[in-house]
Amino acid sequence: MFIARILFSAILMIGALLHGYGSFLAFPDRGPALVWSLGSSAFAIFLAAICVLCAYRTTDRALAAVCLAGCLAWVAVVIAFGLSIGNVVDPRVLYHAVTGLVLAGLALSSIVASGRVAK
Repeated sequence: MFIARILFSAILMIGALLHGYGSFLAFPDRGPALVWSLGSSAFAIFLAAICVLCAYRTTDRALAAVCLAGCLAWVAVVIAFGLSIGNVVDPRVLYHAVTGLVLAGLALSSIVASGRVAK
C-alpha cells in the first residue's frame, strides 16, 4: 500500500506540474484564466503532498479524511472540466480522475483500517 500511495502521489504531482506548464502555453497573455489554471495546479500539488504525508501516517484518520475529501473534490473538478470541454474521456480528464479515485480509495482504506485498530 505504501508504494501505491507514493506512486500515485507522484503521478498526481507530475500531472499537476505538467498542467502548470501547459497553463503558461495555453494562456500566453497572462490573464485571469492563467491565474485560475495555476490555482488548480497548486491544489493538485498540495493534494499530492498531503497524500504522501498520508502514506507515512497510515493510522492518522483525520489526515486520511482530509486526503479523501481532497481527492474526491479533485475528481469532481476534473469531471466538471471534462464536461465543460464536452469530452469526459479526454486523456487529461482520465489521467487525473483515475489518479484521484485511486488515491481516494487508498485514503478510505486508511480510515477503515485505522478504525479497526482503534477498537
